[in-house]
Amino acid sequence: MPHMREVKTCDRCRHFKRRCDLIKPSCSRCLQAGVRCSFDVAAATAAAAAAASSSVAVASSTITVPITTPASVSPSASMSAPASISATAPSSNAGSSPLQDDLNASLSNGGLISPTTSTDSPEPLVLLPGSAEPGAVLDSVQGLSAAVPGQRIIRKRKRNCLSCLRCHRLKVKCDKELPCGRCKSSGNGRECYYSYNKGPNGGKFPCPTAPVTASGDDSKATIATWHVQHKVRGSSHWRDLMTKIGAMSSIESPSLAAALEDVATNACLANFTLPGNFPFGTPGATKYFARDAVTRLIDGERANCRTYMNQYINLLDCVNPILDVDQFNREVEQYWHDPNAVSLCWLSQFLMVLGLGCFASVEEPHQATELMMASEACLMQTPFMFRPTLLALKALTLMVVAKQVCNATCWSVDSCWSLLGLLVRTAFIYGLPQDRIEAEDEILDIKERDARRKLWLTILYLDIKVSMCTGMPPLTRPDELGSLKTMPEWGQPDSLQMVLYQSLPTVLTILGQLNSKKDQISYPDVLRYNTQIRELMAHAQRVCSGQLQRITVDIFLRRCLMVLHRPFALHTEGPNMFPESYWGSLECSLALLIHYRELWSGEEHQRLDLVGRAFVLDFFSAALTACVHVLRKEAPLANATSMGCQIPPRQIILDTLRSCVDIWSGEQEKSVCYRTGYNLLLAILTLLPQSSSSQ
Repeated sequence: MPHMREVKTCDRCRHFKRRCDLIKPSCSRCLQAGVRCSFDVAAATAAAAAAASSSVAVASSTITVPITTPASVSPSASMSAPASISATAPSSNAGSSPLQDDLNASLSNGGLISPTTSTDSPEPLVLLPGSAEPGAVLDSVQGLSAAVPGQRIIRKRKRNCLSCLRCHRLKVKCDKELPCGRCKSSGNGRECYYSYNKGPNGGKFPCPTAPVTASGDDSKATIATWHVQHKVRGSSHWRDLMTKIGAMSSIESPSLAAALEDVATNACLANFTLPGNFPFGTPGATKYFARDAVTRLIDGERANCRTYMNQYINLLDCVNPILDVDQFNREVEQYWHDPNAVSLCWLSQFLMVLGLGCFASVEEPHQATELMMASEACLMQTPFMFRPTLLALKALTLMVVAKQVCNATCWSVDSCWSLLGLLVRTAFIYGLPQDRIEAEDEILDIKERDARRKLWLTILYLDIKVSMCTGMPPLTRPDELGSLKTMPEWGQPDSLQMVLYQSLPTVLTILGQLNSKKDQISYPDVLRYNTQIRELMAHAQRVCSGQLQRITVDIFLRRCLMVLHRPFALHTEGPNMFPESYWGSLECSLALLIHYRELWSGEEHQRLDLVGRAFVLDFFSAALTACVHVLRKEAPLANATSMGCQIPPRQIILDTLRSCVDIWSGEQEKSVCYRTGYNLLLAILTLLPQSSSSQ
């Protein structure tokens, strides 16, 4: 005898082929429909007894109802199949109406039938008061269907809308990507959201790396682990600042609590101009694996290529030196004569320059993304991971810059840290930092040797910046610059490289100690490093040739100084025990906010805000640091004795914070992270005194 699978669902759910939750004595579907569930044994026994008492009256009518009495039904049988009522008309069934056929089917299944003709979600027949007999039921159903058709209960199936909100509103097909193809091509990629993930996230995608707490109401646990979870984040990350603000203010603040909740649930991926894993495995890059497709793409932009190149060189390469501009211009001219003569590594570098220049020309054009996708396709066809070339390293460095500029999200900065790890190790394979073999130095041309050293300094510079704002350890050590035994003779045009050469060993040492969990840096060391960093800041202002270089280097060094002083500045007795750290931290935070206003208040055609995107988390940390100082009531700013720096009155600090929050307000629609940062700053700003007289 074959094995029979045990049926666990109730009879009604089994008949309508719906999922049953197996709750006894009545499942939720039967309870919602207001009908008897076959799990209810007591109700089934009572119903069978009532049906037996009325069997005589039913037999004399036009419907014959054979009843199985409870005595002939075992408890187990009554559990799986309640008293069955079968109804047959005395006349031929061929002339019966469809409604009667439905009623016959319903009576054979315990009276469970939907009064609607919809096949999506059948509903039970609702018995009218006083109509216990099947004949009365038939009359009532006919009356409902004929006399009052508008009162029929029609329930639609609860289907999830898998399309994004915009495609669903326009009634067009959605490819269900994030962002979807239609929203991305129409320039609405930032507003591409899906509503089927309802519940505590409010229709937004949950952050896959958000910490999961056992109790959702534990506000203290939320404030401690509220950001994207990285257990190894060091003290240079701004999470410590939020913890300090939470300890100094009321966590029960509705606006602050709502902003903290949004951090873990907002859809950061919806605002990526470039995919999160760029430049590895992007689906959009597959169409450019054929070289002819890349050539056609570049030919279509040939009229704008010179504009794109100049835009990149004047805006981005001056603050992150990667190219040898004169040599690159000569190579571009050679490309126009024979496009197939160049290598894939050079082609990848060329496409990244065009893509970044295109992105800096107008507001996030679609063509810029296509150029960068083509660059990825070219690089992926080279053995760059185990046989790297100098051009491949330059292309990878340009991709790091693109992720910082094009993707205005905190997740993008975290992904840059991972990409820089690969870039640093690939540079080690190529031998970029280890120019220690004198025989090789003699073989190399002077220009090539200087180009290698310049690129290595830029890679170190990017790695330290990203490590500092993410709180993650850098891959390099201070002694990596020791291979440069003598000061390179780069001259005045390369003044930025000279400043980086002098400052990176000190910054690396400071960052390594701050993000180390072993020993905390001592206060005498803090004062010693403070003197060195301030000397480097003054030197950079003298030797850097361009205004953008002076701003970015000052941001970099002041950010390091602010992180250096943070452990002592946040101390409870910081104003009295560590006054240099307390006032130095406040001064550096205000200086960073001033630079923030300078980059975002320039002329629109210059797009200086793209340069500031690489420092957006530094500006956010500076705003939080200033808020901490204003919230501290035990250190009145009006009586501050500056330690070699001018501290403005409290009212000026408040006005500066408000102006920076206004800038965040204008940027909040560009990114979910910008919007979350704005909500956090706005919530904290409401906790601050409205004027200096409030303290």
